[in-house]
Amino acid sequence: MPKKSKIHHGRVERKLEQPLNKVACFILAAGMSKRMGSENKLLKKYKNKIIINQTLKNHSESKLEKLNIIIGHDKESLKDTLKNFQIGVIENDNYMSGMLSSIKRINDYIDNEVTGIMISLADMPLVSSKDINSILDTFLLHDEKKICIPEFNGRLGNPIIIPLEIYKKIIQYENLLKDKGLKSTILDGKFDIVRARSSSGVLKDLDTQKDFN
Repeated sequence: MPKKSKIHHGRVERKLEQPLNKVACFILAAGMSKRMGSENKLLKKYKNKIIINQTLKNHSESKLEKLNIIIGHDKESLKDTLKNFQIGVIENDNYMSGMLSSIKRINDYIDNEVTGIMISLADMPLVSSKDINSILDTFLLHDEKKICIPEFNGRLGNPIIIPLEIYKKIIQYENLLKDKGLKSTILDGKFDIVRARSSSGVLKDLDTQKDFN
């Protein structure tokens, strides 16, 4: 049975000066929105704003310097929207096999400077730039060596920053990732984790029509 994760609470008490270009962000947007029927949920409006546009805006207004998006399903429609943002576009032709294929695709787009991988979900437009900055600052405060997960009222959300070496290990757990998903795989492993205090937006993803009501 794997050792329980050690979870620490991160508190940022000083202005961090470390270069933020060491963290590369990858927004996962390749899924098929199966629970939304025939609609592409990322192109729907939530609170009068197109989901993918708001997600990209919030990331663009954060401290992130390396910003990428992974697309697959309905990629041509998404490309039209992406023209309005400065972002690296990565195509995942294997998207039908699930989110794990996008998580593994990241490995082909990591340069030598990167120390941390931020994995974001495109269907979470309420994650603010302030949330993203809090996660970044907490990751840097802990010397870029601990997995950093946002927290609101004791619940863990997204996006997550994973140190590069740990990311390389996690993608080897292929069967576990398929069965449990990324966050559960991390929590069931023996990894050091630090929590970043965030807003309730880090808990809200939009999967079904009910979520839009």
